Amino acid sequence: MPDAADPPCLAIHGLGGGPYELQPLVDTLRASGRRVNALTLPGHDGPGPVMPASTWPEWVAAAEARLDELARDAPPVLIGFSTGATIALHLAGRRPVDRLVLIAPFLAIRHTARLPFRAAPVVRALARIAPDLPRRPPAVRDPDARRRLATLDRFRTFSLPAAASALDLIEAVAPTLPTIEVPTLILQGRLDSVVEPSRAPWLLDRLGSRRKRLVTLDRSDHLAPHDLDRDRLVAEALAFLDEPRD
Repeated sequence: MPDAADPPCLAIHGLGGGPYELQPLVDTLRASGRRVNALTLPGHDGPGPVMPASTWPEWVAAAEARLDELARDAPPVLIGFSTGATIALHLAGRRPVDRLVLIAPFLAIRHTARLPFRAAPVVRALARIAPDLPRRPPAVRDPDARRRLATLDRFRTFSLPAAASALDLIEAVAPTLPTIEVPTLILQGRLDSVVEPSRAPWLLDRLGSRRKRLVTLDRSDHLAPHDLDRDRLVAEALAFLDEPRD
């Protein structure tokens, strides 16, 4: 159970999304008595018909500023979804944090039969000639959650320059993974259609943490906090946050 000495939590959403992506987990954490601050990244105010371009240094600067505010009490817990997880890893490599909860961390674009080639060079090339693409439907298997998420007022396009910048962030973070030694929980949907699920065990292997764990959510797509394994996701996160510190 949380107590007054528990560190604050900073929740960081993904690229093109918003705090709603982590809302089920955030609501449960707040109901349990934890202090949770949900950040909206630069370039994600709105939403509106077109997703603005923004860059990873802007996202990191905003997250770092919020981290500094929260760290006046104690090093915070970072909870990151998708690109928000990549941002959390970047911060953990340069600032004191209590622990990491990484949900569907974006470390590579999903390889599929329709996309068998390396997608990153294609995204970077397209970003130089096209500002955006139409937004895809919510990546979730639960039909009720899909209908609910489809009613949200989201951006109707997806910024390719912002996606290219997120790929640059991955390149900046990858070499630092062995230096990240804080306790880490990774939660990855096996059916993720956005990020490459095989990168979750890759991340687990490369992190310098002694306390690290990967939980595979067998029935979940990318938006795992809203999907069929959401109860397990919340339970695993709560149990991890309740573990005693070293």
